[in-house]
Amino acid sequence: MDFLESKGRFSPMSEVRLAPAETALLLIDLQYLDASAGHGIYGRMRREGKGDLCDYFVSRLPGVVANARRLLDGCRAKGFQVIYTRIGSLTRDGRDLSPSYREKGFHAPPDSRDIEVLEELTPRPDEIVLTKTSTSAFTSTHIDQLLRYMGIRSLICCGVHTNYCVETTVRDAYDRGYGVVLASDACASLREDFHEMALAVMDQVFCHVLPTNEVLRRMEGMA
Repeated sequence: MDFLESKGRFSPMSEVRLAPAETALLLIDLQYLDASAGHGIYGRMRREGKGDLCDYFVSRLPGVVANARRLLDGCRAKGFQVIYTRIGSLTRDGRDLSPSYREKGFHAPPDSRDIEVLEELTPRPDEIVLTKTSTSAFTSTHIDQLLRYMGIRSLICCGVHTNYCVETTVRDAYDRGYGVVLASDACASLREDFHEMALAVMDQVFCHVLPTNEVLRRMEGMA
């Protein structure tokens, strides 16, 4: 087929323009529910003696948070829009959550510690925080409408988990016409193979997968 190269890969995607006026940083679910070793899902797993199941993910978190912070500082300094998503319910009992979230126990009630963004990445008062009840931000929030109102054409994405909420959000963003850059070392999954496979599947098909250093370099070039 003419859209495939001889090695069987899709042809390279066009470059994503990271202009400050039309680019937003999207931090996906970097909250205490599922991005903290001592709270939420992983705190519960450790208390239940299942900590070995999340050791890899927990070991990745400090680097992920540090790189997300670098992206956050860089975007704030250059005037990029900053948007957070977080898993949470609008009700105390979680009856508004998607069936899959209810089944898995991904419940962060309003005003709970689990629904809060990590302290290292605390939103500023005028930054947008969207609460979602499904894996993709485009399914259960009005993010698409917000981005279009603000003239956003490109997204820089980071967060957890690479093969779940990050991937579904990236795919949905691409399908809606946004250019997407994914910071590979500002994401993590429960297992290394999940993380690496998700990056391989998305790169040059739904987004550009780049390390944080390269994302920051490209941002600097557009400033």
